[in-house]
Amino acid sequence: MTERTAHDDRKDDVASGLVVRIPRDAETPMPERIIATVTAMAASEALRPGQRLPAVRDLAALLSVSPSTVSTAYHALARSGVVATRGRSGTVILPQTPVSTTLPPDPEKGPSAAKGTGPVIDLSRGTPDPALLPDIRPFLVRLGRRKAFVNSYNGPTILPLLESVLRRTWPYDPEAMTMVSGAGDGLSLCIDAFVRPGDIVITETPTYPPLLELIRRAGAIALGIAVDSSGMLPSRLEAALTRLSAHTGMLSHHPVRLIVLQPRAQNPTGASMDENRARALAGVIGAANDVPGTKGAGIVVIEDDHSGDISSSFPVSLGEFLPDDVIHIRSFSKSYGPDLRLAALSGPRRLVDAVIDRRRPGAGWVSRFLQEILHDMLSDDRIYATITTARRIYARRRRTMCRLLDDREIRIPPGDGFNIWVPIHDPTTVRRLGEREIRVADGLLFLPDVEGPAENDTDEPLRLGTVGDRRGFRLTVTEEAVVNGHVADAVADALVNGQEDGSADGPTDRQPTN
Repeated sequence: MTERTAHDDRKDDVASGLVVRIPRDAETPMPERIIATVTAMAASEALRPGQRLPAVRDLAALLSVSPSTVSTAYHALARSGVVATRGRSGTVILPQTPVSTTLPPDPEKGPSAAKGTGPVIDLSRGTPDPALLPDIRPFLVRLGRRKAFVNSYNGPTILPLLESVLRRTWPYDPEAMTMVSGAGDGLSLCIDAFVRPGDIVITETPTYPPLLELIRRAGAIALGIAVDSSGMLPSRLEAALTRLSAHTGMLSHHPVRLIVLQPRAQNPTGASMDENRARALAGVIGAANDVPGTKGAGIVVIEDDHSGDISSSFPVSLGEFLPDDVIHIRSFSKSYGPDLRLAALSGPRRLVDAVIDRRRPGAGWVSRFLQEILHDMLSDDRIYATITTARRIYARRRRTMCRLLDDREIRIPPGDGFNIWVPIHDPTTVRRLGEREIRVADGLLFLPDVEGPAENDTDEPLRLGTVGDRRGFRLTVTEEAVVNGHVADAVADALVNGQEDGSADGPTDRQPTN
């Protein structure tokens, strides 16, 4: 009988640890359960860098599944940088750099204030899970079979075959379409094309920080309108537009050029519009634009559908009601891969042409090779299944996180995507979480400089942003965030400690405010 070695024991320990931790969730495919478990264990250093995973056949036998099931999971883990396959050395855990970094010390508390006992759980990034992205490599092999418009300076800015596929799932029938290099590029081009220094750009509040940076760089003024779980509040928007049109008081001589909306999975709150909200907002904007002799010359609406196909909400657009005034952008970075750098942009011909003209002196057009890859991925049944699975996992993670917080009396409104906005009243809450080795995105970055009326009364003045009831933080719901109750416990403790210490803003019931 062969004598067992310490190496054999370690292999058994890893295998048994994996098997014990893999959820017994019949609704979730086994590859996803393996991916989530290994990712969480590597992030928490339950599996350490260099540690070898069980061989494919060994783990398959322990889980009573086929070897191809385990192989699929291992390949996905390798693509996301969690593991590496090294021939005879097997599949080993890679160092997880983002998780092992530590927070800088708080200068107010001295050099030892931020010392922790474990790895940092980074929930601040707002980016998709690499393990849930589809594999692009098979489509690279087939690249170039179609010769149309390749190496042409005069070809279309969007491949006709790609436009045909996109229009099948577009929320309305736009007059024109083009491609841009991601939603951020589309927003930047629109602001360059339509905004001048001193103009007002109305956004949601809180909203996506890079959008606020683009507005400030253009010399424009970001005016924030409050949101609820269905997006921007029409009554607050109407009150702000009425106040601005009165030609008295702050900002009265600054024209409103753009209104930027996130129709689904709003970053950071997760709010998603339905058709009723879209119709109500369109009514308010249409009335503001309904001036004799100015058709097509009023406020332009930009819709940033950044989550695209991983959103669980049905796609809607104000373009259905305001076809002459809406640009709709759908990104494919979070769903199909950030290195594609692709988003489709639609709208009336005059607005789309203005965006194309703005792009022409620079990049000119988006690579038609990349467009061809996206077309093939959109038309592939396996990729469709991958995206559907990712959509379901993101939704389940968010529901789980909201349930964990609800159990601790922290109410989060319904939402979509993988971000949660947690309102706070004590500005030290984010630092308290950092001391617990949990990194979140400080909500100050998400707040426009000027806020619209706090109530529906048009006499309520526009205010310089003083944070007030808008303070909060964004938490990105990763698998690690929901694998146990540690993160929810830390959030609850940080909020409770903030209440006990007191603040200038007074007590809070930890309910989100709109």
